[in-house]
Amino acid sequence: MKKIVLLSFALSISSISMAKAQSFLDKIDQAVNKLDRASNTADRASTTGGKLGSIFGKKNKKNTTKINENEIKTVIRISNIDLTRLKKLDGIISEVNGVTDTSMKYNASVSTITVMHSGSSEKLLENIQPKAKSIFTDQNIESFDEGSIEIKMK
Repeated sequence: MKKIVLLSFALSISSISMAKAQSFLDKIDQAVNKLDRASNTADRASTTGGKLGSIFGKKNKKNTTKINENEIKTVIRISNIDLTRLKKLDGIISEVNGVTDTSMKYNASVSTITVMHSGSSEKLLENIQPKAKSIFTDQNIESFDEGSIEIKMK
C-alpha cells in the first residue's frame, strides 16, 4: 500500500513538472512564430515597395553600383605570375591614393586586376611602380594605354 501511494505521489509530481515544461516550450514556440510572421510581413512589404518603386522608375538599390563620373576603370593584365605575387600586387594597388576598388582574377597564364581609380592609367602605373619593385620593373611592362596596362613576368 505504501508503495502504491509513493508511486502515485511521484507520478503526480513528475506530471506537474512535465506540464510546466511543456507550457514553457509552448511559450517559446509562440514567440518564434510571432517573429517568423513579423519577418514574413517585412519581406512582403519590401517586395511590394520594390515593385512600386519600379513602376515609378526607381531602380532597385541592390542591383545598382555607384560609379563616380571621375573614376576610370583600368584592367591590368599580368602574364606568368604566381598567385602569391598577384595577391601582393593587388594589396599594393588597393593602397595607392585614388584607388577606390580592385578585383582580381587568377589564371596561370594571364591574370587580371581590374582597378577603379581617379586620374589616368599612366598616373596609376607611376604610383604603383615604386611600391611594386619587388614584383615587376620597367622591363616587365609590355604596354599601357588609357584603361589598359599589360605586364609580362619573365
